[in-house]
Amino acid sequence: MSEKNKEITELIDKIRGTTPTTELQKEVEAIIKADEEKAKIKAEADKKVLEDIKTKEALLRKKDKKKEKETVDTEEELPEPPERDKGGKFKKKEPETPEEQKEQDEADSETVKKLTEQMAKLSEEIEALKKRKNYRTAPPAAKKVDEVDDFIKQNITKDFEMVV
Repeated sequence: MSEKNKEITELIDKIRGTTPTTELQKEVEAIIKADEEKAKIKAEADKKVLEDIKTKEALLRKKDKKKEKETVDTEEELPEPPERDKGGKFKKKEPETPEEQKEQDEADSETVKKLTEQMAKLSEEIEALKKRKNYRTAPPAAKKVDEVDDFIKQNITKDFEMVV
C-alpha cells in the first residue's frame, strides 16, 4: 500500500506541476553541505591568521625586551649632587613648575572656590528645610479683590448667608 501511496502522490505532484518533496529535501541537504564546507574553510583560514598574529606578537615582545635591556644599560644616569653654599651647607631650591601646571592649579582653585560656595548655600537651605519640617508654614498672601466675581454673584441664592 505504501508503494501505491507514493505513486499516487507522485502523480498528483505531476498534475499540479510541483516537484516531489524528496527532490526538495535533496536540494536543501546539498545547500547545507555546501555551507558547512564554506564554514570549515573559513574557520581554517581564521586559525591561520590567528597563528600568524600570535607569532608576530611574540616576535615584537622579544624585540621590545631587547630594546629595554639595551636602553637600561646605556641610560644609567647619575643623580646630580645638591649644590652647597660657601660654608658647605646645602642650598634650598624652589620647585620649578611649568606655566601649564600653574594655570591648571589656578583653574582647580577656582573650581574649589565655586564648589565651596555652592556647598555653603546648600547647607543653609538644608538647615532652613529642617526647621520648616517641624512647623506649619503660613499660607501665601492672598490677592485683595475690590469686586466680587460675576460667577459668585450669580450663584448666591436666598438660602446662602454671606459672612462679611
